[in-house]
Amino acid sequence: MKALKQIAFVIFLLSLTGCGNILYLGKLGWHQSFITFHSVPVQEILQDERTEGEMKERIRFVQEVKRYGEERLGLERTKSYSKFFEVKGPVLYVVTASEKDRLQLHSWKFPIVGKVTYKGFFTQEGALREERSLREKGFDTFVQHCGAYSTLGWLKDPIFSSMLKWDDASLSNVILHEMAHATAYFKGETNLNEQVATFIGNRGAIGFLTERYGPTSEEVSEAVHIQEDDLLFGRWIDQVCQKLSDLYAKKISREEKLKEREEIFQRIKEEFGKIKVQFKTDCYKDFGKGDINNAVLLAFHRYIDQLERFQTVFENLGWDLRRVIAFFEEVRASKEKPSAFLARWMEEKGITAPKFENNPEYFIEVNIPSP
Repeated sequence: MKALKQIAFVIFLLSLTGCGNILYLGKLGWHQSFITFHSVPVQEILQDERTEGEMKERIRFVQEVKRYGEERLGLERTKSYSKFFEVKGPVLYVVTASEKDRLQLHSWKFPIVGKVTYKGFFTQEGALREERSLREKGFDTFVQHCGAYSTLGWLKDPIFSSMLKWDDASLSNVILHEMAHATAYFKGETNLNEQVATFIGNRGAIGFLTERYGPTSEEVSEAVHIQEDDLLFGRWIDQVCQKLSDLYAKKISREEKLKEREEIFQRIKEEFGKIKVQFKTDCYKDFGKGDINNAVLLAFHRYIDQLERFQTVFENLGWDLRRVIAFFEEVRASKEKPSAFLARWMEEKGITAPKFENNPEYFIEVNIPSP
């Protein structure tokens, strides 16, 4: 049994990064072991008279979302969210890096999961150390804070205490997002994995909250607004990346590209200042507060680039999210490259939507009209 748990821990580590550095993996393993060892079964929390009623209600809410995902949507049944872990601050720090003169993400490679275009750390110190190292090598970098992660069903992902502070729309969205990772995970396809999970999280939360509160409830409105903001930001950031891609394709020196891109980055901040009033949630409130670079743009881009095209699949499968999830399980089971499978499927259906392309290392240029 201990050997099996060790294998599970290794696979978990690989799901976070493609780096084979033993010291790095050892630190991740230690932190994950600490979380696993100190997590408390939720039933103990629920049965403890000292536990506040609001906390119990939020834990039961998470369990309800999980049941909905498994029973109504067909997401993988796991033992995640059966334990509780008290946490202070972000759960995970994620480092993204990119080339400076092209929209190409740096990746970490490892067997089983293939290439992964971000690297996770349990401590801010570790993330900042990695960021400094990447900057010294000439990369653009970006560090994000994460409130949850998925071990792809290999471990019992706990309910982190910080999650219970989120509103119903955000909490149900994240739970279904992480469950999607444990259901349909494509080796070496970081962008596709995140985009599928984002779409399932968005649509799943709307469906769950509609059943729980009714279609005209504030909770459903908030879930719809999250989806709308993702679509709006996605269209805008596609245009931004297109401008940069055009610059990097010019036959000019690298020094000239780096100089001209700073002017574009400044305009990006100014443009975002104008469109942010259109957002209905706080999902993108922190964008533009720090420096803008390729890594920042691509880190956001990886989650939302495919959403409108996934909507096309959703509509062609009868607006049935369970069928969409089963469809992506079919794509994975086929062993065919996802982009080729999806392009062929859409052609057979006579769908004229843009082709699916998903290379975790490169930005795929698409022209999308302004919203």
